[in-house]
Amino acid sequence: MKSTTKIVAIPFLGLCLMMGSTLYAQDIQKGTGMNMPTFSDCDLNGDGTTTEDEFNKARSERIAKRAKEGRQMKNLANAPSFHDIDTDDDVSPAEFAAHQAEQRAKRSRR
Repeated sequence: MKSTTKIVAIPFLGLCLMMGSTLYAQDIQKGTGMNMPTFSDCDLNGDGTTTEDEFNKARSERIAKRAKEGRQMKNLANAPSFHDIDTDDDVSPAEFAAHQAEQRAKRSRR
């Protein structure tokens, strides 16, 4: 009897893991999970740098879109400011990438 229970439980566990992985992948595609904005999301005029005004406008638009979709706004108060990313009055792709890497590293340590 115990071996039958184990045989049934193992495929069920595998199905649960497979479904969980699929749902996680879908969450990332929908913008939850570890999905972070890209540099091009913030470079609104496409000139290769992001000003503080562009950064704030892009952030406001992203927040409004996510709120309209009914998404949770976790840790919004802890979101980095323009000056947390910037080192010279406009954010370059390199500055943006360095900040994103730092944020991913912090999240992976949790």
